[in-house]
Amino acid sequence: MIRVAAAIIKKDNRILICQRGEGGNCPFLWEFPGGKLEQNETFEECAVRECREELSIEINLQGLFARTFYRYSDREISFAFFNADILEGKIKPTVHKEVKWVEPSELKDFEFCPADVEIVEKILSTRT
Repeated sequence: MIRVAAAIIKKDNRILICQRGEGGNCPFLWEFPGGKLEQNETFEECAVRECREELSIEINLQGLFARTFYRYSDREISFAFFNADILEGKIKPTVHKEVKWVEPSELKDFEFCPADVEIVEKILSTRT
């Protein structure tokens, strides 16, 4: 089982989404920033580290949004998605093709990685 942490970063009622690059799994699909846990790392520590490494920002976690599981044909992944905001830094993507700030209602206009679709649906269903 692969363990992954991701951040749902919000600013001014918008959410940060990231487009994966050409190589690897789910090329050119959109996702919430995050990545695999390292040895002896918590989900929270992973989400903060991944945003630092992938986006050059420091984030503040605002609690757990959802835990999900997704089974690809060759692996199973356990996810923890956290609400977050930016503490400091200017976004400089290091691994993503593109990043965008979008209104929650716009999330449905992007093709997300299969494992993130459930989170997009939950965000859309919990909007007030």
